[in-house]
Amino acid sequence: MPLTDDDKGTNTDGSRSEDYCGYCYRDGKFTQDMTMEEMIDYCARFADKINEHTGWNLTTEQVKEQMRQFFPRLKRWKNDSGEDMGEKAAEVLARCEEVTLASVNSDGFPRPVPMSIMKTIGFNEVWMSTGADSEKTVEFRTNPKAGLCYSSNGDSVVMRGTVEIVTDDDLRKEMWVDWMGKHFPGGPTDPNYVLLRFVGTDVTYWINGEFVRQQI
Repeated sequence: MPLTDDDKGTNTDGSRSEDYCGYCYRDGKFTQDMTMEEMIDYCARFADKINEHTGWNLTTEQVKEQMRQFFPRLKRWKNDSGEDMGEKAAEVLARCEEVTLASVNSDGFPRPVPMSIMKTIGFNEVWMSTGADSEKTVEFRTNPKAGLCYSSNGDSVVMRGTVEIVTDDDLRKEMWVDWMGKHFPGGPTDPNYVLLRFVGTDVTYWINGEFVRQQI
């Protein structure tokens, strides 16, 4: 929304706000107590006016999708749904023992499989182990694109990203745990034992009733 002097909201001292319009912010307070998704639903009611003002021809759902991409960058939603969403997602991941990892098979279809977590960094880097001769490893050698998701207590995180196949001896020894011996009898130097490192590049959060999509 363009912020002309007539459209700006007001701070507690009566001065004009440089951040918020008068529809949303008056006397230093927000006029409506809404989550980000509720605000998106509310604003999408004016899709026709948005199209008229911009010259676009977007459907209501397309308008909502644009808002979901843009709203997390706005000051009002940044602290609530943007900056700390990654921290909340990391807390969800810490409660999980498994993730679901999807490779792309030779027919172009996703092939999701449950995977035990070996190590995580933040919320979007997940390390797993598998066999060098496994179907998923063959697929990731051909196409590193991947999907990964995890959930706990009604919160969920879904990501798209890439997988790297890691064979570094030091890292394989670092990640090794005893139960893996039944899969790789040669121990941490077993040539069939490899690591998969997933790094997410975009994410969809559903945490504490907030729905947010972001590039990472």
